[in-house]
Amino acid sequence: MRILVFSWKDLRHPWAGGSEVNLHEQARRWLESGHQVTMFTSRPRGSRFRDDIDGVKVYRAGWRVGTFLFAPLAYLLFLRRRCDVVLDIINGIPFCSPLFCRKPAAALMHHVHRDMFIPELGPVLGRVGIAIERYLIPLVYMRVPFICVSGSTRDSITGLLWRGSSMDIRVVYNGIDHGHFAPGDSVKLPEPTVLYLGRLKHYKKVPHLIGLMPLVRERVPDAELIIAGDGEDAPAIEEQVARMEAGGFVRLLGYVGRDEKVRLYRQAWVTATSSGTEGWGLTVIEANACGTPAVAFDVPGLNESIEDGVTGVLASDDRQFVEGLVDILSDRELRERLSANAVEWAGRFSWEEAARRTLEILEEAGC
Repeated sequence: MRILVFSWKDLRHPWAGGSEVNLHEQARRWLESGHQVTMFTSRPRGSRFRDDIDGVKVYRAGWRVGTFLFAPLAYLLFLRRRCDVVLDIINGIPFCSPLFCRKPAAALMHHVHRDMFIPELGPVLGRVGIAIERYLIPLVYMRVPFICVSGSTRDSITGLLWRGSSMDIRVVYNGIDHGHFAPGDSVKLPEPTVLYLGRLKHYKKVPHLIGLMPLVRERVPDAELIIAGDGEDAPAIEEQVARMEAGGFVRLLGYVGRDEKVRLYRQAWVTATSSGTEGWGLTVIEANACGTPAVAFDVPGLNESIEDGVTGVLASDDRQFVEGLVDILSDRELRERLSANAVEWAGRFSWEEAARRTLEILEEAGC
């Protein structure tokens, strides 16, 4: 089967995140099963129009909004002859492939962006994004299989539907590459270390996590926070650390590769995110697979990837968030119990299973 994927970003995009990892890991396994995968995506400055990423044929055009305008043209000119089925990845703004593709299609959406549009795009474009998500997506994708990565996302999408309407929504959870993400032999850092690993985006609320660290240090004086990742919020975060004079206990590493990521997961005492919403929480499960428990707020996505009191802590407010970090950093027995549970929990998820289930949906769409 020849699979054509429309996605705003590919794995080599400077802003690539969990959505791109999800697609890349599944595509690798589709290729191993004998299928062909072609992708159309945006073209950041310095990237090539044509590329090959581990066997996936990549075509790039446009930047931000331009990508969505070029997609129908690229499909009509040459992509339609290279596919049997289309997978439309929705990251806020949809490609609306069912409107211009005559091939069978399915869609994949990680999370509803409703509360992120205005902070990310401003009041005018943000309201346009909200309207597109609220009205256009349910209309355009009403008749195609719609894949989401968690029950929370499924419920959020269902909430967009008009009364009396329905969509064929399927849940396919993210996976883990257990060949890389595993406890290993790394020794925990000597200092009680909190790790945030992920993109530095507004909705991730990394500044809020930094702001809570002084409260943690009141009870765990030698606690440190490591922030690994890059993104649009990086300059503001650097300014915040300087303004708080927090350089002694907050380390900003910037982007890290996979091997360094695994090492950090293994060495940290706990991973934490103050994100307001997630589709699932891929970095949480990666940390769990490496034997590190997690603390997060009780929000959609994260309240599925973390088992409260079993693999980590889900907090309803700042006080509980700080308490969760303090308890894990201070109590070795608790930390080791959560760690063992986290490894077992992460073992339930695999990219092989995710790829198999998504492929079944694509094959079903093509029947």
